[in-house]
Amino acid sequence: MAIGAGPFGTGGVHGPTAPTHRPMWLLVLSSITLIYGGLLLISGLRDLRNPTAAAKLPIARPLAPQEEELMRELVDVNTAIVARHSGALRGRAAASMVLALIMLYSAAAALSRDRHGRTATLTAAWLGIAYQLGGLPVLIPIANDYAATSTPILARMAAADLPVLAADAGTMVAEAGAALARKESSEPAATSGDGAAAATVTPAPASEPPPRPEAVAAFMHTVFVGVPIATAILGILGSLLLISYFGGRRGRALYGLSPTRPPLRR
Repeated sequence: MAIGAGPFGTGGVHGPTAPTHRPMWLLVLSSITLIYGGLLLISGLRDLRNPTAAAKLPIARPLAPQEEELMRELVDVNTAIVARHSGALRGRAAASMVLALIMLYSAAAALSRDRHGRTATLTAAWLGIAYQLGGLPVLIPIANDYAATSTPILARMAAADLPVLAADAGTMVAEAGAALARKESSEPAATSGDGAAAATVTPAPASEPPPRPEAVAAFMHTVFVGVPIATAILGILGSLLLISYFGGRRGRALYGLSPTRPPLRR
């Protein structure tokens, strides 16, 4: 991305010019950048001031005593893990605040039709890719630590909730069997009571065996490690979208950087 230093040029040699209009793609992408930068700044300020605030789990309903005890253990595990990695989390929070300020400036420059809006947006996009890739060495060890530490608690929570789910499934099977019996009894071909009785007395499974700790551990490890990777991929794709528009033909034409053909020699 070579941009000339001339302040008042009209083409690629003398630098960008202020856009004369704001196309729809610029409004949409700059608005998304503005919103994401604001959210990133708020989360960075929160994590920089108190990283353990992210360890608290929101509770939307009253809990039974057993659920409350398990939830308390899970919160204690979260707090201990965040405390162990507080230095790395604060460093990532500081980097997110820097990126957020650059994104906010780039969005404001693009929306105000500043001639440096394209350069600022491309800078924010490339820094966003670096931020997402640089955050993986911080977040993946935390995810591994959390998966290894919280697996016993989550296995107990899954085992405690499974009988309720199994009872609901058994009720659904019983109701489906009763409906099938009523349907067959109303058809001419099912006048005998044997089929209806067989459908009515079909036993429903009472319960399922609790999940094995190994299966819970493998599933939780996949989820906890997959979340930061998926988030990083989405962030990188968003940055690449900015680069494709602002750095591509549309962006160059909007900021007066379309390549000009040299005059033909006779």
